[in-house]
Amino acid sequence: MESDSQAVTRVPSIEEQPQFLQLPPTKDLDLLEPSRTVTPSVRSFDAATPPRSGWDLRPFHGMVTDVRRRLPYYWSDWKDACTYRVIPATAMIFFSNILAGIAFSLDLIETTNQYGVTEVLLSSFMAAFIFSVFACQPLVIAGVTGPITVLNKTIYDILKTRSDAPNYLHFIGWVYLWAAILHWIAAIFNAANFFRYVTRFSCDTFGFYVSWVYLQYGVQVLTRQFTESSSSTEGAYVSIILALILLTAGHLFVTAAQSTFFHRVVRRFFADYGMPISVVACSGLAYWGRFNASNPATLPTAGAFNPAGGREWLVRFWELPAKWVGIAFPFGLVLFILFFFDHNVSSLIAQGSEFPLRKPPGFHWDFFWLGITTFIA
Repeated sequence: MESDSQAVTRVPSIEEQPQFLQLPPTKDLDLLEPSRTVTPSVRSFDAATPPRSGWDLRPFHGMVTDVRRRLPYYWSDWKDACTYRVIPATAMIFFSNILAGIAFSLDLIETTNQYGVTEVLLSSFMAAFIFSVFACQPLVIAGVTGPITVLNKTIYDILKTRSDAPNYLHFIGWVYLWAAILHWIAAIFNAANFFRYVTRFSCDTFGFYVSWVYLQYGVQVLTRQFTESSSSTEGAYVSIILALILLTAGHLFVTAAQSTFFHRVVRRFFADYGMPISVVACSGLAYWGRFNASNPATLPTAGAFNPAGGREWLVRFWELPAKWVGIAFPFGLVLFILFFFDHNVSSLIAQGSEFPLRKPPGFHWDFFWLGITTFIA
C-alpha cells in the first residue's frame, strides 16, 4: 500500500511537564523562556527532559517515561469522549482534514498516475486509527500536509529526468523506509528533547507557512483549470464561483455564531455545523442546473477500494536495484527532517496557553509510532 504522504498533527496535553518549553501567560513576552516558572495550565515538554547542560542519550528512556506517565489516563481518554461535543468536532475535523489532503494530493494524483483518492483516504484512516489506539495522546489530527506532498512531487520530477529511472513507487517506498528507520532511532535516543530550544517565533512562523500553503494550493487548483485540455473555460469560472460561495457561506456561519442574533442554540448549531453544511451544499451545487451544464472539474476517482492505475496495493520495494536503495537515503533523511519538525512543532503549537490541556503528552512514544505509520505507508 502506498500513500502520497501523511503527517500526524497531535493535540497533546500539557499538565504534567515540569521543565521543557513554557508558554508564558504574560502578554508582554513574545519568546518562550525555559527559565520561567511553569503555570498549572501551561506546562513544559516532558518529564524525561535531561538537564540543560547535557543530552539524554539513554535508549528508550523518553519512550518509557511517556508510557508510564500517560497510561493512567488511557481509559479516561475514551470515557471523557462520550459527550455530544465529540460529534460536531468529528464532523469539522473530517471535512477540514480530508479536503485539505485531497487538495494537496491532487498534483500527485493528476501528474504521476501513481496515487488516487482511495490511497489518500486509506492512509489518513490508517494513521488516525493507529494513533488514537496506541499513541500516548489519543486526541490527534492525522492527514496529508503540503511540505511532504511537495517533496514527493519533486522526487517524481527528478526521476522523470533520468533515462535509467527505477519504478517510482519502489523508490519512494525506500525513501519512506529510510525515514521510518530514522524516526525510530530519533525516538529511541530522545531526539525530541531538542525542541526545548524552539521558541514561539518558530511555532508562529511554521503556522503561518502551513496556512499560506493551504491558501496557495486552493488557488492553484482553481487557476490550472484554465490550462487543462479536459476543462472548459466556463467550467473553470463556475469552479471559482463555487469556491467563493463556499468561502462566503462559511464566513457567514462563523459571523452569525459570534453575533447576538438568533437563539444561543441556533448560534451553537451554526458554529458546529456551518462548515460541513457549506461544503456539502456547494459540492451539490456543482451538479445542479446551469452549474452542471458548464461541466466544472470534479475530483478524479477510480473504482471503490481499488488503487490508482489498477496496480497492486502492496508496493514491492524490495525489487529496487541496490544502487537506487542508497540514492533513496538522502531523500529519506529530508523526509525525516520534515516530519520531525512538522510533527513536533505542531504539537508545541497545540500546547499554547490558549489551550489549557490537562493530560500529559508523549512526544517520544508518539514519534516512534509516526515511524511505524510511515513504514506502512
